[in-house]
Amino acid sequence: MNLIYNSEENRFRAGIRLLSYLFLTIIAAIISGLISNTVLNYITLSITFFGVAWLIAKGMDKRSLSGYGLESTKRWWLELLIGIGMAIAAQTIIFAVQWQMGWIEITGFGWNRPGTEFWLISVSIAFVQMASVGFYEELIFRGYALRNLAEGFTTKADGARKGAIWATAFTSVFFGVAHIANPNADFISTFNIVLAGFMLAIPFLLTGRLAISIGIHFAWNFFMGSVYGFPVSGIEFRRSVINITETGPDLITGGNFGPEAGVMGILAMLLILGLIFLYHKRTAGNFEMHPSFKEPYQKTDELG
Repeated sequence: MNLIYNSEENRFRAGIRLLSYLFLTIIAAIISGLISNTVLNYITLSITFFGVAWLIAKGMDKRSLSGYGLESTKRWWLELLIGIGMAIAAQTIIFAVQWQMGWIEITGFGWNRPGTEFWLISVSIAFVQMASVGFYEELIFRGYALRNLAEGFTTKADGARKGAIWATAFTSVFFGVAHIANPNADFISTFNIVLAGFMLAIPFLLTGRLAISIGIHFAWNFFMGSVYGFPVSGIEFRRSVINITETGPDLITGGNFGPEAGVMGILAMLLILGLIFLYHKRTAGNFEMHPSFKEPYQKTDELG
């Protein structure tokens, strides 16, 4: 067996494709890092990572971008809004519960906090940053890595479905490890980010589209940090709309890492998962994986 090239599929094997994509994304990140402006840096990352995905899709993966869950359809944009709504609901509940429990003290609002930059500019910059992160992290971890690992883990004995399950586990663990160097990260926060990786993978596995995952990822971060004033994966947002001080137990609130490291974050993810399954049940009538994750590559490619 040729370990580099798959003659049956007429393309390089999954490991080679993944390494090539990783190499090109690193180059893209270095190029964007040469731009000093923070906002432009995030926008450039989104554009370059998308460009890399397009090149790899056409040159090595032999598939359209829809194989990565990217489309330009009414359904896709509707699901993006649905994902955003799910995350807003979850973060609002987290804030409301902690406030009612007396674990949050509202110390002011963005427009009251002194600074050299107008508060709305700070929030708008954070909006662009979080939208960019939500897009390119989902494209990298779910759209590209999960899709190709699912094909790489697929064997004649286990089938495509088990390959998708293994790929989901692998990318979710990698997603958690990728955040291990964040400020205030510990074992609990890393474990919870792994769970978040599973939560974000489920919509892609069910619909074959990244829209819900991107919407959740973006709105989860933006409303958690720039609206409600919580830390986002250990990173403080000084000019949030609502300024707060937390006093609740770290095990529940997540402490200095933010809700993602606490019980509240886990419950919020379970709520979102419930909403995802409810949406899919109502639109598809079942909880089956998308056909592109149940069939081998040749048939998947035909599904578009």
